[in-house]
Amino acid sequence: MANVAVDLDALRRAGKITERALLRAYKLLESGERNGLKIADAVESVIYDSDAKPAFPCNVSPDHWAAHNAPTDDRPTDLSGARLVKIDTGAHVDGWIGDSAFTFVFDEAARDVAAAAKAALEAAMHKIRPGVSVSDVGREISRVAKEYGVRPVSNLGGHQIDRFILHAGLFVPNVPEGSAVFQEGMVVAVEPFMSTGRGYVRNGPVVNIFSLESTKARSRGAKMVVKYVSEEFGPLPFAEKWVLRKFGRSARIYLYELAKTGSIYQYPILVDSPGSVVGQFETTFYVDKDGAEPLIDIFKIEV
Repeated sequence: MANVAVDLDALRRAGKITERALLRAYKLLESGERNGLKIADAVESVIYDSDAKPAFPCNVSPDHWAAHNAPTDDRPTDLSGARLVKIDTGAHVDGWIGDSAFTFVFDEAARDVAAAAKAALEAAMHKIRPGVSVSDVGREISRVAKEYGVRPVSNLGGHQIDRFILHAGLFVPNVPEGSAVFQEGMVVAVEPFMSTGRGYVRNGPVVNIFSLESTKARSRGAKMVVKYVSEEFGPLPFAEKWVLRKFGRSARIYLYELAKTGSIYQYPILVDSPGSVVGQFETTFYVDKDGAEPLIDIFKIEV
């Protein structure tokens, strides 16, 4: 069921903060910044400076890396050779989340995949209203992909959002599947991913985003990490870099310990086939009786 106690004021504020953070990333990229860590830090600073908190680490995912790359101090993500990059971030105000993303294109040959993602998001927005099936929205996204000669990523999609829950019940596919319907009062993030590759992602070799599953910990160091994460981020995803900056690089062993015992959930980077590029555009909608209200105006960002 949709959350009937949505705080629209908090949601709209979270959306505006998310929008400002993404515009900061866009301006940095436009000015020539190619250090992914500097971009992510700047995005997160905008959120903190706005008296909000990140809903998840800023993702800086180049080329065939579709999602879940949060740069670290020792792996900052050099974008100098990339053809495009996806910047995905979210802010929350008292647990109410705005989630949005855009693609910045470096190589003209990669522009269509980004344009397809943006056009598909707009098409989805016009389709969403109470009673509409998620399959119908996935069909619209797939139709746009075909028009641009690219593939929708079939095993990624959007999601319902509840307070302090980034991925709630409803899944919004990028292909025509599923029988669930949108309901009035729902908050949903819709995120078309388009690819020049297989249109199917798998887990990559890097993990730098986690979320807390349990407060159980054995070693003293792991207990300190759990306490910090629980107090600062609660159930929302957190970045490896945040923990390492708090406790030092040796804290990686505590994260390994917690992952091994199942106390934290791991989000590996998601990758399509090497040599391909993946584009993404995303925003968060509030579903009212008349349709979908975008809480972040990501459409103002040019492809």
